[in-house]
Amino acid sequence: MRLTTKFSAFFTLLTGLTIFVTLIGSSLSFYNGIQYKIATRVQAVATVLDNRLVNSSFETLDYQLDEIMVPLDIVRIDFTLNDKSLFHHTRNSSYLPMGSHYQYREITVASLKHPGMKIHLVYQDPMANYFRSLMTTAPLTITIAFMVLVVFVAVRWLRRQLAGEELLEMRATRILNGERGAKAKGTIHEWPARTSSALDTLLSEIQFAGEQRSRLDTLIRSYAAQDSKTGLSNRQFFDSQLATLLDDQENVGAHGIVMMIRLPDFDFLRDNWGRAAAEEHVFTLINLLSTFIMRYPGALLARYRRSDFTVLLPHRTLKEADSIAGQLLKAIDGLPLAKILDRDDMMHIGICAWRSGQTTEQVMEHAEAAVRNAVLQGSNSWAIYDDSLPEKGRGNVRWRTLIEQMLTRGGPRLYQKPAVSLDGTVHHRELICRIFDGKEEVIAAEYLPMVLEFGLGEEYDRLQITRLLPFLSFWPQENLAIQVTVESLIRPRFQRWLRDVLMQCEKSHRRRIIFELAEVDVCQHMTRLQPVVRLIHALGVRVAVTQAGLALVSTSWIKQLEIELIKIDPVLVRGIEKRSQNQLLVQSLVEACKGTSIQVFAAGVRSRSEWQALTECGVFGGQGDFFASSQPLDANVKKYSQRYSV
Repeated sequence: MRLTTKFSAFFTLLTGLTIFVTLIGSSLSFYNGIQYKIATRVQAVATVLDNRLVNSSFETLDYQLDEIMVPLDIVRIDFTLNDKSLFHHTRNSSYLPMGSHYQYREITVASLKHPGMKIHLVYQDPMANYFRSLMTTAPLTITIAFMVLVVFVAVRWLRRQLAGEELLEMRATRILNGERGAKAKGTIHEWPARTSSALDTLLSEIQFAGEQRSRLDTLIRSYAAQDSKTGLSNRQFFDSQLATLLDDQENVGAHGIVMMIRLPDFDFLRDNWGRAAAEEHVFTLINLLSTFIMRYPGALLARYRRSDFTVLLPHRTLKEADSIAGQLLKAIDGLPLAKILDRDDMMHIGICAWRSGQTTEQVMEHAEAAVRNAVLQGSNSWAIYDDSLPEKGRGNVRWRTLIEQMLTRGGPRLYQKPAVSLDGTVHHRELICRIFDGKEEVIAAEYLPMVLEFGLGEEYDRLQITRLLPFLSFWPQENLAIQVTVESLIRPRFQRWLRDVLMQCEKSHRRRIIFELAEVDVCQHMTRLQPVVRLIHALGVRVAVTQAGLALVSTSWIKQLEIELIKIDPVLVRGIEKRSQNQLLVQSLVEACKGTSIQVFAAGVRSRSEWQALTECGVFGGQGDFFASSQPLDANVKKYSQRYSV
């Protein structure tokens, strides 16, 4: 309850109670005063009659009684001696308006002149019909109306006086809820004015500090994962991500391609043509590389050493890599002529395939061997390392057939993997999707880019959300998280469908749904995503951001987007106890979330040493094989263990 409401209610209650007590007291005093006055006069009449009986008889007095009784509305007088009636006189009642009530009072007075005699008088109650007269009660009515008017004016005045304080209190509530920046600025109507100004000053300083911290976070990320000269990922980050993929956390036979691209030696060009000319042409090649590789979802471009650059293509085949290399060399041919560069010797590409179970050193040795073969071939060329491994991959036709069959047959296979808090309790369970191609299972990271490429992302997300809803009833105590593509969420048609579907669910069920979005997609579509997230929150669904720290982006989006939790990418988690730069990245994410309700989880935790290092960095929980591996999600099983060893 707001301060103005509380104070107004208190003031109104206190004033009303005062008026009530005053009216009751005045009414009782008025009533008792009239009764006392009339009773005193009736006693005086009895005394007069007693004095007259000294010199007069009852017969003489009988003719005088009516005149004495009328002024006080006395209707009967009895004279008794030792409980024996000596004389009585009754007068006809006075005229009263129709509807009046006859109510009588009695009084007995002992005679002072005639010991033993008593005078008993019966008279009309003076208050019996008093309140029937509007004119009589008009002053009281006017008084009450005036008091009510005064109370109304007083409450209105108080509300105006306290409106500024109420505005200040509302702004303080918004700030406590995590609102910052321009939205939290005050107005001139707030009171006290100095408090409002002080709050604005503190908010400005906090905003500035937040901007500085965001820049520092970006700097930390750059230090840990970015090459200082080119702005691309560095060797350490590349090796870490490759090693994470080679670990094959889901045990589904992870595979992919590594391409090593060798450009002209920068030092040689600088020594012969000067630094400015060398930098201009080398960075032209790097920009071409970066633009070209961005076409492929999930690809990672890094500067490996000097003039060697590497490209990581998860879930790609040698056939696809061969096509990519050919297209890249054609793009090189389209560059303008430059005399410092030999057009026929600008780029050499080495290609090798990798499988889960290999080491990073083995894969990179194969890539280097392939690029050396490409250099020996002369001219712009590419070479493939022949390790005599069977090709693992699917063409577009095979992919489309497989995905359409999956959609028509009810969706992919569902697995669940718990996310565990620091105390060992399950915070939520992530639903992991896989499809079966007839020989083996394929994880979502491999087939989901193809789903988006074929334009089936919206249909896929609708199917997944529809499948999720029944599980909320099977596990009434479980929070369930599911991956949703940002491409679907930003479409108005999908938003309308999502609203209609979720409104049919119980509110308690909606509160247990968590939509997971990739950090890269969130940062790319931030402006369009903000109203969608507000809609999702209005429906009662929570939002999480996954793969945090994978992209070299600022942490400013954390304050711009209303989310519940962040999951750190397994690339940063792997071997974190030995990598101080990864610890800095995790700590920067945790610090950026302080002051908000966002909880930080670490994905891909595989050992106790990793988990201990993460807890020291301040994470709220973790997920990975260290706690529990993926398990098939079966609706027939209604209970899982709620506590894990940490």
